[in-house]
Amino acid sequence: MRLSRQKVERLAQLVVKKFREETPVEILADDELLETVVTRAIRRNLEEEAALDSDVRDLLLKHSAIMIREGIDQRTAFMKVKAELAKRQGFVL
Repeated sequence: MRLSRQKVERLAQLVVKKFREETPVEILADDELLETVVTRAIRRNLEEEAALDSDVRDLLLKHSAIMIREGIDQRTAFMKVKAELAKRQGFVL
């Protein structure tokens, strides 16, 4: 999923706010530092998912002739292959 820099930062702000409100643990770091850490984690996750998507596209492209001949829906195949590769790599979708 492609998110703008602003959306990622806003999501990080919301996560930190929710974490502060609902976590019974005292957090010593300030919100700015927490938002930076959460922003980095979100971006890294999005980059890993983009790499996974690229691997899936490459794999499906190699088998595109078979898929066309068999009438396999490309979107369905993409989702199934992505789920399987994610599972093998330990990536949570």
